[in-house]
Amino acid sequence: MAISTIHLKEGGYLHPPKSGVTVIVGPNNVGKSTLIRELAAHVKHGKVQGAASSSRHIVASVELTLSGSPDDALAWARRHARLLGEEPNQQLFWPGGRIHQGELAKLFSSPSNLAQGLRNANELFCFYGDAWQRISGVGSVGKRDSFSAPVESPLHVLQLNPDIFAELNGICRQVFGVTLTLDQLGQSLHLRLGETGLEAPKVDEVTEEYWAAVASLPMLSQQGDGMKSLIGLMIPLITAAYPIIFVDEPEAFLHPPQALALGRILGEQSRAKSTQIVLATHDRNVLAGLLQSGVEVSIVRLDRSHGSTACTHQLNVDEIRDIWSDPVLRYSNALDGIFHKAVVLAEAERDCKFYASVLDEADDLGDSLILAGDVLLVPAGGKDGFPRLAKVMKSLNVPVVVSPDLDILNDRSKVKVLIDAMDGEWSQVEALYDKATAEFRQPREAATIGNVLGALNALFSGRSAERFSASVRAEFGVQMRSKDSPWQDLKKYGVAAFRADRASADELLRNLDQMGIVAVRVGELEGFAPAIGVAKGPGWLPAAIKAEAHKSAPALQHAAALLAAASGTR
Repeated sequence: MAISTIHLKEGGYLHPPKSGVTVIVGPNNVGKSTLIRELAAHVKHGKVQGAASSSRHIVASVELTLSGSPDDALAWARRHARLLGEEPNQQLFWPGGRIHQGELAKLFSSPSNLAQGLRNANELFCFYGDAWQRISGVGSVGKRDSFSAPVESPLHVLQLNPDIFAELNGICRQVFGVTLTLDQLGQSLHLRLGETGLEAPKVDEVTEEYWAAVASLPMLSQQGDGMKSLIGLMIPLITAAYPIIFVDEPEAFLHPPQALALGRILGEQSRAKSTQIVLATHDRNVLAGLLQSGVEVSIVRLDRSHGSTACTHQLNVDEIRDIWSDPVLRYSNALDGIFHKAVVLAEAERDCKFYASVLDEADDLGDSLILAGDVLLVPAGGKDGFPRLAKVMKSLNVPVVVSPDLDILNDRSKVKVLIDAMDGEWSQVEALYDKATAEFRQPREAATIGNVLGALNALFSGRSAERFSASVRAEFGVQMRSKDSPWQDLKKYGVAAFRADRASADELLRNLDQMGIVAVRVGELEGFAPAIGVAKGPGWLPAAIKAEAHKSAPALQHAAALLAAASGTR
């Protein structure tokens, strides 16, 4: 049994891999947990009433599919549940539920019956686990009165099957470095941490020493929420064979290495049991663990940036496999972008750190629909890294903005490739590019003193009372530069280097902004703090922060432009 198609209220649809993991991701408060709950509700009850009218509902309907005949389904149920009673009133029992065999046969007799939901058979075929259910699932349970009594708890399965308990123990050792002991000595079953160091006696030869040793082990139910949540999730999954599993935020309460291990374990479980898992997560580590396991993974990104209606975008198994095979993507923070409202690509790590400090200082950056905290800054490793990362972010339906130094205009081909990666049209800016950069593409002779004096008089006439600030000093520098390396002036002096046709340059940059390519108007990162005495290198960033360059008007203006481009408000 598997979900074949999820019909969405927005009109689209999703196809989870039948045997694999579908990962629901997206920014905060977009409805990831809601989607998981709605899917579980549709599988159990069929089409949920009110889903069409509520603006917060995401799922319109769910199609279930069976491989095999109705008789195969009944045979599967008999293998994984206990058949008790006399004909014709035999019932199937499993931990937490029961169903009359005839009712189950009727459910599978017609696809129209299945469309009405699994109803009383739901908990036999489908598991749903949120954080609270997982934490509460490690508590003690009473023993059964007899061997023939129905199994009422996964702990009863652990008691009956040493191999399954050994599997759970292996997971606990792998993630937390400790073993478990199943305490069967009292009237209830308890899970405890650690081992007694004593050989377990026969049931009719339990000594006081052994009893005391077991009682001294700490109870699992008294441990931290992270351990309880993970073990509480794994107990029902390894003691049953659910075809469909829903998990909401499996990483809750876990440290990053534990979340990574859990993702890998869930992937291994899906592969081993041909299980369909749908989970919602905020954590890249869970996703990385799933990908490490080799299970088929599909990513569904959820967003509400264009109104109250949830928008979804699914990346299929082959696309995910291609992304994960790229070492730059695997070992960078680029994939974290799926958990944010927007990604900003900068040339290097130092650029990202400076822009992060600017965004931290910016209380009000205009009418942007995206807040500073919603943005992930990703180093591209230079201009050549922009197109690949931009295409990946767009394939994940993540809004992406590129922040190159202004000297990207030096290379016509690089500009064209980047525009293409950002889904822009080179033809829209080609004429502007040619006009704005014409002066840099012409051979120029060295400047004369007369050239410099004439340019200074023209530029600063009527400004004699103005304070000689760092920006004014930069304007002076532009006019006094040598003319034998025109392109490097873009990086050194920023937009002030455009002297022949500044209007075309400004229009070109505005057009690029609208495509999500927000060039650094001061030329390069160091242009935000030109007078701190540190020109380049690792010492620049701390010196710039100390000089409060991240609070300067040019820096704040650039941050506002990045957010505006991400919001699409330009």
